[in-house]
Amino acid sequence: MRIAILAEVFLPKVDGVVNRTMNLIHQLVRCNDDVMVICPQAEGSQACPVPVVEFPSFAFPLYPEYRIASPNYRLVKVLDRFAPDVLHYINPFAFGFRCHDLLHRAGVRVPSVFSFHTLYGEFVKQYRLLHPLSHLLWWFTREYHNRADVNLTVSNIMRDELAGRGFRRVALWPPAVDGELFHPARKRAEMRSRLANGRSHRPLLLTVSRLAPEKNVGFLADVLDRFPEATLAVVGDGPQRAELEQRFAGKNAHFIGYLKGEELAAAYASADAFVYASETETMGNVVLEAMACGCPVVAPRAGGIPNLVVHGQAGLLYEPRNLTEAVGAVRSILSDDDLRNRMSRAARQAVETLNWDHSIDRVREVYREAIRPRPAIAGRISFQQRLAQIAISGLVFAFQSVSKGGAVAACR
Repeated sequence: MRIAILAEVFLPKVDGVVNRTMNLIHQLVRCNDDVMVICPQAEGSQACPVPVVEFPSFAFPLYPEYRIASPNYRLVKVLDRFAPDVLHYINPFAFGFRCHDLLHRAGVRVPSVFSFHTLYGEFVKQYRLLHPLSHLLWWFTREYHNRADVNLTVSNIMRDELAGRGFRRVALWPPAVDGELFHPARKRAEMRSRLANGRSHRPLLLTVSRLAPEKNVGFLADVLDRFPEATLAVVGDGPQRAELEQRFAGKNAHFIGYLKGEELAAAYASADAFVYASETETMGNVVLEAMACGCPVVAPRAGGIPNLVVHGQAGLLYEPRNLTEAVGAVRSILSDDDLRNRMSRAARQAVETLNWDHSIDRVREVYREAIRPRPAIAGRISFQQRLAQIAISGLVFAFQSVSKGGAVAACR
């Protein structure tokens, strides 16, 4: 097959969506598929095994790591030359939706798959200026997704929620993890010492997260207050890092920055427990990685996380923002060696069948389903769809206006 991936976020950004996109690309190449990536322009985006076509972008004002690209009619020419069998819009929003509009206006009628990875309508609630946009985001996201031949999402919980919100033709993209890279055997004394800032004899908690308001990392400061004997290692970076470092000042917290590959796997495998606070995960890629490394999980009962963690087996779940429950879960794991070891084994066992071969085989089945001849999903643009186009264009214009200089900034 010939697949064009239209990526809302791409390299060099570090997050679960980019990780999933790169694993998809590598597996498609192994299957001898022809793949092209279309994405926002950013230094480092070309570090990819397939051709990458970039479009000018500017940094999202509240989150500079997220770049909003401006598609133009070069997109039509690029796709005409590549002649894809299917278009896969990964996590479409400001870039992906406008690419879809542009191609529709140009008369490009290629089967499309949209995949839903981010609860845009929920995590904007963590940003004071964007909170009022929640209902609008859910509405026009649904309007666009319902123009796809097939929609994908990454947990059964999210599939059911999207269906309940009126999303149609929703299928599961099964969760997956590299079980060879993320493995309990990656445990390293030197990594534990690094994470614990030299105090490796103390209980070691780990969180891995983008440091942004929607991830709710600050909640863990209150949890850590109840464990003066423990250290929390914070792996990750993002726009909220300086604020979080102040929030954790005076506590036994150590900010590590980004880790990847074997270092990241060693971090999971070397900690006593993985603690998490995000309530807006469609799946929870870092939770899956922690489990693969045999690290017991303490996480909120929210989003797609309960699809991965069975309470009392691979870890313990708490009601979102319930400090008493979160503290109790951490205390149970840290104070009971037998429980911790049992959960470590159960966590690894739970993910051993969740491999990328199986996951991408399912995606390729969805591609073939989208390509199969069927009645057209959409002909003329409806009034609701026209309003959605106006809404996304207006949002992008507003974001661009408040970005540096009020204009599209080149990345290089």
